[in-house]
Amino acid sequence: MRTVITLPDHLHAEAKRRAADQGISFAEFARRLFDRELGAAEPQGDLEAIRAMVHGEPFDMAADAQAIVAEAAAAQHIQHID
Repeated sequence: MRTVITLPDHLHAEAKRRAADQGISFAEFARRLFDRELGAAEPQGDLEAIRAMVHGEPFDMAADAQAIVAEAAAAQHIQHID
């Protein structure tokens, strides 16, 4: 979400300086300040409902990536034929 805030000149200048010192944008610096002050947002959704959507044995996406992509591509190809 985008928002507009008004800062006194001295705070804006100091925030920009600190962001530059950290090698991040002013926006990222502000996000980190909000996160530090307000804490990370709680995850959304019911974890058990999400788990119920997953069927079968756990798998390693990195190890099985080629097979997973091939399966998805084949399914997409079949949908286009129908």
